[in-house]
Amino acid sequence: MSKLPPLRNLRKTTVLVIAVFLGFLIHWILVANWGRETIRDSAEAELSLAQSVVCSHIVNGSPFGVDSVFEEGMRLYYYSTVSTALQLKDDTLMHIWFNGADTVQKLACDIAQDVCLTTIAPAMLKAGEWSVDLVAGRKLLSTRQFVIEPSNR
Repeated sequence: MSKLPPLRNLRKTTVLVIAVFLGFLIHWILVANWGRETIRDSAEAELSLAQSVVCSHIVNGSPFGVDSVFEEGMRLYYYSTVSTALQLKDDTLMHIWFNGADTVQKLACDIAQDVCLTTIAPAMLKAGEWSVDLVAGRKLLSTRQFVIEPSNR
């Protein structure tokens, strides 16, 4: 059985190269893991600022009937959760309802329990492509697009 050569026969340069390589490898692993968590945290923070849905009902304070296609003659709600950071700013939060490029209504948000909720009357909903924006001052925080189809009645 052959023995490994004694470590004293290794050259100083080889030991230095191995030490530098291991240091680089450890540094790369640490930076890669730290960067991934930072990206995930910033994405979660951005998502938690404002999230919204268009729905047909509010049940126990939560959206119900979330969809992207609705029939004419329905009452629709735009439900937005808003972080405390956005509430503390001086800008008024608004929901702006659009039918195509036409502004149908602008409503200021009355925030209760981090929720901004507005509704649009069924008589105002005409068939076509719609969208609703949540804005603070001139900054767009969230938008939802949906379609109103003619009623089959």
